[in-house]
Amino acid sequence: MDNYNKVFWIWLSSIPNIGSRRFGYLLRSFEDPENVWKASEKELIQHIPNIGRVPINSIIQHRKEKKLKEAEKILHRDDISVITIIEDKYPPLLKNIYAPPPVLYIKGKLPDKELSTVAIVGSRQATYYGKQVAERLAYELGQAGVVVVSGLARGIDAMAHKGALKAEGHTIGVLGCGVDIVYPQDNIKYYKEITEKGTLISEYPLGTTPAAGNFPARNRIISGLSHGVVVVEARQRSGALITVDFALEQGRDVFAVPGNINQPCSYGTNNLIKEGAKLVMSVDDILEELPNYVMPRRSETQSIQLDFLEAQVYNALDSEPKHIDEIGSITHMDMGQLNSILTKLEIRGIVKRLPGKLFVRSQFKL
Repeated sequence: MDNYNKVFWIWLSSIPNIGSRRFGYLLRSFEDPENVWKASEKELIQHIPNIGRVPINSIIQHRKEKKLKEAEKILHRDDISVITIIEDKYPPLLKNIYAPPPVLYIKGKLPDKELSTVAIVGSRQATYYGKQVAERLAYELGQAGVVVVSGLARGIDAMAHKGALKAEGHTIGVLGCGVDIVYPQDNIKYYKEITEKGTLISEYPLGTTPAAGNFPARNRIISGLSHGVVVVEARQRSGALITVDFALEQGRDVFAVPGNINQPCSYGTNNLIKEGAKLVMSVDDILEELPNYVMPRRSETQSIQLDFLEAQVYNALDSEPKHIDEIGSITHMDMGQLNSILTKLEIRGIVKRLPGKLFVRSQFKL
């Protein structure tokens, strides 16, 4: 598609009250956004029964040369790509969902179409366990050559992107605002790194602020880009569960990581497993369900070599942080000796030190 035609796609997608469903209807009725631009007011009004008076008025109000010039400026930006649904570059999985975005705004580079894609989603108020699991799964998926998709929100989303980037894999962040807006600001580091090494995608025009109503629609794109959706933590009412609903409508696999039954953020995931989602205990539980994915043969890894005292300290730790006093109580070691051993294990990457004299086992295999 040449830039002349694409300008009209950007113009129509930028009009308030249109959205993907009305855009699709107009495309079927007029065959091309340029024809919507050229249509008389009478021709447009004939479609009020199908898309409503307000959207028609919005189209009429936005038929200004100034709007076309604004769209043209976007096409000349070096840091933004625009892809329409009729182009070959458009992600094939996403094209086949209900009400696919007619226009995608992109920062970064789209991954190879042949690669498997998996979404990792979950609570913004995630526990340490949830963050650890999300990062680990994303890391191992990235190592296996799987593209990790998430929403660049706080909590589980941020850890999913972090893990994929740490593995030097490809990750896609789907935004509920324009791709030129950093939201939340806490994740600016991941925003910049994904721009350089992965893909940021939005259906919303540049400059669109992150309104609450944008995120449920954003979730259909997260699942739409993916072969499967992994939920790490989710409360009883959660945006992650909205993504699951879209995934089921789209025929995607749904996976869930089991959680502590005493934690509110485990209710959603545990209930998903109860209702038939595949329980995830390791990355292999995900990889074996991906279509056309061949799991590589894993090389034998060396076991961790620990002396007697190091083994005592290591065995006193698990995936939840423990205070040094609790570790001392379990191992019956004095603080000087315990501190020395923990420091050695930390240097070797076996143990991770957290603020407040807390320690936890490292999440990545050595």
